[in-house]
Amino acid sequence: MEDLEKESNRIDDKKEKQIKKILIKYLISLSCLFLILIISLINAPRILMFGKVIGSFSGALEGIGVVIFYLSLIASFIFFGGMLIYVLVMHLNKKEWKDKLIFIDRKTDIVSFIFETFAIILFVMIFIFTPCTIRGDSMYPTFSTKQNVICTNYMAGKPKKNDIIVFDARNENFTVDDVFYIKRVVAIPGSKIKYYPLSNELFIDDVQVQKIGNDKFQRINESIGKIDKEAEDYYEYIVPAKKYLVFGDNRDNSQDSRSFGYINKKQIFGKVTMRIFPLDKIKFY
Repeated sequence: MEDLEKESNRIDDKKEKQIKKILIKYLISLSCLFLILIISLINAPRILMFGKVIGSFSGALEGIGVVIFYLSLIASFIFFGGMLIYVLVMHLNKKEWKDKLIFIDRKTDIVSFIFETFAIILFVMIFIFTPCTIRGDSMYPTFSTKQNVICTNYMAGKPKKNDIIVFDARNENFTVDDVFYIKRVVAIPGSKIKYYPLSNELFIDDVQVQKIGNDKFQRINESIGKIDKEAEDYYEYIVPAKKYLVFGDNRDNSQDSRSFGYINKKQIFGKVTMRIFPLDKIKFY
């Protein structure tokens, strides 16, 4: 009799530990999913960019990836949240729920894991580390066409000078030949711009960048509504807030700020932090 009681207590202890593990798993999963949901809602415009920026997949697959992300997120959220509500309701009504919870968890463990994993992986690819494929040679010799890079979301950060960024190049004043461009940041908000029209020399923070024609310099100015007097020996001003000047490293073969002017911070998809292909050219930036 005593042995049976000990065995029963041992089984009860084992069940209690199992229940605690299940509840902790559900709470952790629900917390992570809730954080993912909040971040995805805050960065909702990025979803619209995401379908365009990954050059290594077809547009259809990109769209499917976004759909799978939201379906996986919603399904996981409903499951884990629903199970915790079920436990709470059953407990308050003093009904037996432990054996049922263990049974349901055992039967749904693999499916819930798959949905949660899809949601987390796609969240990372969409909002944190996005793989991109280079098209064209505007960044040569830094990058060549068909090379693959990782683009990191700035989140709360800001682009810095010499950062290589991916951004939405579309605007109302200039028709681009592709939606997303990869360029180098040469001037940030607060940078000092100085230009000599007679010699075509452009200085940024007192460092000569290159020579550009007066027509292209005026196009840059017009993008921020700045009209300079032609009679001046040189033009000098400070880059406005949330405006960035971007050039391609291949200056003779690049559509950049010399064509469409400054870009806004909200156009920036992210910073290129690593080249991942070809394998013999892996490098961090």
